[in-house]
Amino acid sequence: MFVGFVENQNRKKREPNGEPTPLFFTFWTGLSIILGFGVLLLPLGAFFTLSVSVWALLILFLPVLFLGIVLSKRTGLKILLAVFLSLLSGGNSILFLGDSIGYTLGITAKSDVLAEDVSKNIGFRYLFLRDFYLDDLEKGEFRSPLLVRRRSGGAVYGPVIRFQYKRIRSISGKEVKPPLYAICYSKENIQCELSRLFSGGVVLMEPIWDTSELPWSKDSHFLVWRGPLDAEMYTKGIYSFLFFLFLIFVWAGIVYFPVLGEKES
Repeated sequence: MFVGFVENQNRKKREPNGEPTPLFFTFWTGLSIILGFGVLLLPLGAFFTLSVSVWALLILFLPVLFLGIVLSKRTGLKILLAVFLSLLSGGNSILFLGDSIGYTLGITAKSDVLAEDVSKNIGFRYLFLRDFYLDDLEKGEFRSPLLVRRRSGGAVYGPVIRFQYKRIRSISGKEVKPPLYAICYSKENIQCELSRLFSGGVVLMEPIWDTSELPWSKDSHFLVWRGPLDAEMYTKGIYSFLFFLFLIFVWAGIVYFPVLGEKES
């Protein structure tokens, strides 16, 4: 009995399997998270306003973060870096690539809109008009702190901005209801230009100024007066695509480069 007791003491417990997760699996898992989250948010950048898209980004990021925590038990903490890179990927889709795709495909932009029909197309992000003119008799300028966003109990302001505006009227003589204004803004000591060579711009859904002493009605619509955005959107799309490639190379470096360093040493 004594011998049997000694043999039981020397008997070793089975050790858990300590084999590391293959780097190939870690890389492709992280890559799927990065690109998958970016592709998922592309429609937000193409269809929805920035304020809605940002909230959706934060809400949809929570399941990705939870998934990363679960996967980290198998792949290690590196996968959490992929989760962080996926957040950058999603932001890139909303701010740049989605915006570029939406404009190019005509999802968020519409051209050759009559001034009197702007109210019917106010849901577009970009509008470009035809058969209109800028009324030099109804123009002006004002200065106001840039209203970044409103929140309960107050607002967040930027620097003081110089705004200039002109009313947009229809060549046909039809009254534009609600009133429509072309507006531009610049630094306080710089004058912007409401060029007659331009035909539209960005639809301003909410005022970015905070002053009540203005001559227009509260239901007025505004276009931030810009030239054609085709070249700008094309450049934005190219750079956003290159940013995706940059994230892939960063993730590959995180996964593989430490191993290469260990082999050299």
